[in-house]
Amino acid sequence: MFPSASFTQQMTRNLDFCAIDVETANRRVSSICQVGIVQVSEGLVETRFSTLVDPEEGFNSFNVRLHGIGPGSIGGAPSFDDIFAEVFDLLDGKVLVSHTFYDRNAMDGAARRYGLPILPVTWLDSVAIARRAWPERRGNRGYNLANLAADLGISFQHHDALEDARAAAGVVLYACLETGMDIDYWVREFGRARSSLPRTGKRGG
Repeated sequence: MFPSASFTQQMTRNLDFCAIDVETANRRVSSICQVGIVQVSEGLVETRFSTLVDPEEGFNSFNVRLHGIGPGSIGGAPSFDDIFAEVFDLLDGKVLVSHTFYDRNAMDGAARRYGLPILPVTWLDSVAIARRAWPERRGNRGYNLANLAADLGISFQHHDALEDARAAAGVVLYACLETGMDIDYWVREFGRARSSLPRTGKRGG
C-alpha cells in the first residue's frame, strides 16, 4: 500500500509528479507494446492511463514470457503515434518518474522512430532517489523495483506497465517520507529536463 493520507498532511511541500513505465516487444528499446502512467497530486494518485500499443514489429519470446503481451494481445491496439498526442497532453511540462531511465530511452526512441517530439518533461530516476533514501540497500537487496516494493509493502503486478508505474510512484513517495524531502528537492538533485524537439516528418524502421 501507499503512504496514508496523513502523509500528505505531514509533507506540506510539493508532492506532484507523474510516473511512467513501458513494456517492449523485443530488444529494440523503441518497440513499445504497453504504456502505463500515473499522475500523483499532493501525494495521492489521481489519474491512471494505460494502453496496449501495436509495436508494428515482431515480438521476442523472452519479452512475451516476461510481460505476457504477444501478437495475439494487440489486435486492434493503436500504434505509438496514435496515442502520442494524449500522452503528450498528459505529461507536458510535468516531472516524470521512471524506475531506471529505460523508459525514458524507450519513449525517446519511439518518438524518433515516428518523427514525433521528445516529451517536454523533467525526468527523475526512482532508483537514484531510492539510493539516496536507503543507502544501506547497496550491499543488501539492491534497488530493483520488485524488492523495493516488497520491502516497502507496495503490492503490485510486476511487468504490467500501469502497475510498475504505480509502484515507482510509491517508491518516490516513501523516499519523500523517509527523508523529509519533496519533489522539488529531488528535481534539484537528479532532474533531467528535456525540451520538446520539432517533428522530423520521417519515420524509421
